[in-house]
Amino acid sequence: MSHYMTALAMKQVGLKPATKIVLYWLSDHHNSETGECFPSHKRLAELCEMTDRSVRNHLEELQNLGLIKIVERKRDNGSQTSNSYLLQLMDTYGDNHPRKNIPTPLENISDQPRKNIPTLNLGNNNHVIEPNRAKSKRATSLPDQWVPNQKNIADAISRDFTEEEITHEAEQFRNYHLSKGSTFKSWDAAWRTWLGNARKFSKAYNARTGGNAQTMLSAFGKLANRLQG
Repeated sequence: MSHYMTALAMKQVGLKPATKIVLYWLSDHHNSETGECFPSHKRLAELCEMTDRSVRNHLEELQNLGLIKIVERKRDNGSQTSNSYLLQLMDTYGDNHPRKNIPTPLENISDQPRKNIPTLNLGNNNHVIEPNRAKSKRATSLPDQWVPNQKNIADAISRDFTEEEITHEAEQFRNYHLSKGSTFKSWDAAWRTWLGNARKFSKAYNARTGGNAQTMLSAFGKLANRLQG
């Protein structure tokens, strides 16, 4: 898995949401050390929740756009195996781009110290798995500098949100919950719920109130209060 390539995939502009999510999961299989990338069509179809044919079409589109190069691979007996992919992604946010300094999900955590990471004792022959006695996860507040992580962005893309819509919803989500002091056990789940209701609330309240943003945020608040744990 290449964190750099998946972050770079999310920066590519001008793609259809479904094509972008195929690029994301393809990049997730890129080996940063060897440069190899060869997930099967079946694997990509499962991850993208698409048909095999749809995945093939999106891969062809990515190749036509010059973002990837598809290389056929064959076994020693001459039979064909999964294709190999050369990723040809560029950082589309240049120095003068207005979004250049917006942190990617990786940049948001890259400087955080890694504490309490357990190490494996490879010499231990005791294979007994200790029961998990960890306490249930406690509800936490949203970090002040919260930005959507890779999974949050992929969830939004799978729901056909554009880059502009994701940016807007992320700002609304952050501002609302910080102002309310909301706490959740899973902020990823809270984000998915927000996305699932964003367009529904937007259409309903635009029709009833002429697009009153405060009324729509109030509706989100009622939902958030029910979900807080």
